[in-house]
Amino acid sequence: MAVKIRQSKQRDAILAILRQSTAHPTAEDVYKQAREELPDISLGTVYRNLNFLADHNLIRRVKTKDNTVHFDGNMTPHYHFVCENCGQIYDIFPTTDTTAKLISEVEMTGHKVHYSSINFVGLCAECANTLEVQEHELKEH
Repeated sequence: MAVKIRQSKQRDAILAILRQSTAHPTAEDVYKQAREELPDISLGTVYRNLNFLADHNLIRRVKTKDNTVHFDGNMTPHYHFVCENCGQIYDIFPTTDTTAKLISEVEMTGHKVHYSSINFVGLCAECANTLEVQEHELKEH
């Protein structure tokens, strides 16, 4: 049974910001954007609404290595890659078969999956290339 969620101008603006973004903003980032449309909105209101939306599975929380929480308004099935060097978060869209197979394997244990959240952590292509070049230059000297 779906829960009826009361709409508000602030909540609608915050959700719109997240649905239009692929940057995985923090609460502070959302606050800065929301103030452009709603100058009187408070940071506390932004935090409360982000937590409400995440608790009701309308957005996702994505934590980085340093426990910074970012938010994602894209609720289509996808994973995240978090670069431990630059902190950038990238969306990874696996094939439908991959996701379905993983969910099937989990559900064979008797669990019922409502949604999945998988984060890969490492070096993004840009950081990996930069570090590789730096290591190569050090070896030459």
